[in-house]
Amino acid sequence: MDSENQGKEYREDRVDIVKNGDGFAVGYTQKGEWLEYTVNVETSGTLPFELSYASGMDNTGFRLFMDDEPITDTLALTGTGDFDIYGTFKGKTTKELTKGEHVLKVLITSDYVNLDWIAFGKIDGDIMDKRNGTTGILPKFASDAANAFAKNAGVYKVFDLMGNMLGKIRLNAGATLTDIKTGLKTAGYNNGAYVIRSAAGQTVRINSGR
Repeated sequence: MDSENQGKEYREDRVDIVKNGDGFAVGYTQKGEWLEYTVNVETSGTLPFELSYASGMDNTGFRLFMDDEPITDTLALTGTGDFDIYGTFKGKTTKELTKGEHVLKVLITSDYVNLDWIAFGKIDGDIMDKRNGTTGILPKFASDAANAFAKNAGVYKVFDLMGNMLGKIRLNAGATLTDIKTGLKTAGYNNGAYVIRSAAGQTVRINSGR
């Protein structure tokens, strides 16, 4: 609704970004505002999802769209008690998604709710353990996603969660989640969260310490 980053964190543009512990979240939201993300849907069908949010208001909400078509009803979220207390909402898409590249739209349907992350698909383990304080649409965390990721042997690029390239690792074809973690450790990367990118531009997020 305005051209200033009201949270004054992370970057200088229209998106209002606030500090959230060791990371960031989208905040100072107003009804009618929206965010769009280019996403790659790996599995067709209706998918479960989780989102992390905070609000000092009694009720708040979002609605999710894919290519401008609604994929959820308006999500009615209860207040978390304060804007720095985050809770998790679990749901399932109301429309089948199709494989391939799409545009995900997050529409804010009420004033003043902070959004930390959204994750689609089966979640392997406790998603709060996966969080590394960054705002964004997180990739599917299930180990089968990692298994499908390393289809070809070769060199894969390693990035931090801010998008900075840190280096490269070599993976064998069919490398599992454990293989990728081992590869990071062998290459000298510390425990933490990394984004691995293939030559084709596909990415997977890995928590090497988990």
